[in-house]
Amino acid sequence: MNKHFMKKSDLDKMPSDYIEPIDESYEDFPKSSLNPTGLKSLKVDLKNNYPKVDLNVPYAVKDGKELHLQIIIPPINHPQERFPLIMYVQGSAFHKQDLGLHLAHMIEVAKHGYVVAMVEYRYAPEHIFPVQVRDLNTATRFMLEHSNQYHIDSKNYIAWGDSSGGHTVALASVTEDKQFFSDEDIDVFPLNFKASIDFYGPTDISQMNKVPSTQDHVTEHSLEGELFGSINLYENPDIVQKANPINYISKDKTIPPFLIMHGDKDRLVPFQQSCLLYEALKENNKIVEFYRIDDSDHATDAFFTSEALEIVFAFLKETDKDNN
Repeated sequence: MNKHFMKKSDLDKMPSDYIEPIDESYEDFPKSSLNPTGLKSLKVDLKNNYPKVDLNVPYAVKDGKELHLQIIIPPINHPQERFPLIMYVQGSAFHKQDLGLHLAHMIEVAKHGYVVAMVEYRYAPEHIFPVQVRDLNTATRFMLEHSNQYHIDSKNYIAWGDSSGGHTVALASVTEDKQFFSDEDIDVFPLNFKASIDFYGPTDISQMNKVPSTQDHVTEHSLEGELFGSINLYENPDIVQKANPINYISKDKTIPPFLIMHGDKDRLVPFQQSCLLYEALKENNKIVEFYRIDDSDHATDAFFTSEALEIVFAFLKETDKDNN
């Protein structure tokens, strides 16, 4: 029995003016004819206009830690609607993320017809490289496995991140063929990101103190040093270069188109880092667009202004066209 309907024994106890619930569709349900004096009427478009947010959706348990996604679904007006998927990685200097930092920005992105999954990753110093990339890949596979539930076009998914998240998505995008960067078997569940968006992320971390910066990036006590297990980066060049996405780019390797944005007064991740990635992509004949945001510091709202987002959406539409 439908839980919203009464048993016969309960119905018999109702007063004579009680109206039994009716099982009617929206189209057939009667419109009220009540019209109190002074009533004002508002006629608006009744379609869904706002995204829906599913908070703290578990996607994996690793090292005894449950990891979550913040999933934002565009307005759904037809059950069969499917949207491109954006896997968004919130930056945190590779440490514990503030997962609400860009939630409002990503809700705005979802309004334009994208499912957004904001990825929680394991973090330094407790968990070291390359766990962030592995967690992004696990989360992506989770979303693709649940594509019907979340109205996802499973053939169209994009990696986007800022700061350390930008590093994570850049590295994931150029190492899809490397088992080292996945906890799952890449032959059983390969990934193929259609585009990669890197907002002010590091690339060759060993170069970050070779240009002006306001913090230490190389000693064992630095945030980056803790990423690799509290080591001095100058004394351990091999492991640092394993985390450099530039080292996985070559002319004969297929990688997704890149969009890079960076402020030229970034005090934390030098602008030079995006220049290095851009130049490597260009030298190897890859599709890449690079935008400098004049006078912007690190992680400002400038990157999520309407002007900046228009560039993002135009880039995604172009890559979507090229992939079809």
